[in-house]
Amino acid sequence: MKLRQTERGQAMAETALFATLAVLMAFGLLAWIPVHRARTASTAAAYACAQFLSQSPNPDRAMTNAQKVARQTLDADWSATLGVEYRVSIIAPSGPGQPGRCAVSYHAPVLFNGLLQISAGDWSTEWFISRSETWKARWQ
Repeated sequence: MKLRQTERGQAMAETALFATLAVLMAFGLLAWIPVHRARTASTAAAYACAQFLSQSPNPDRAMTNAQKVARQTLDADWSATLGVEYRVSIIAPSGPGQPGRCAVSYHAPVLFNGLLQISAGDWSTEWFISRSETWKARWQ
């Protein structure tokens, strides 16, 4: 009696390995969604903040308005960033025509952390510098 060698066992092992890798890659790609959404919302909020900061002739009012618009942008329904932590920091222009700065830091949760063993990650920051126009700063 002659035994025939088959490759059936190896094909099953390769299929199982490929299926496992495909599932891990899918989970890895899904884990990037909250980070991408948080970055997009932070960029939009920092830009909106910088625009409001440059438009007001009164630096105190400009900071209040810039903070408010940044928070409204981050808390909007469209952002879909549940669980993301944000910090907004604003440096007002020091004088007419001087630059001001808006920064939005974010920390997004890591999906499937127990499965993928990914580190929690650090805070990331998006920021814009905005220069107030000299003629607007002369408004009273």
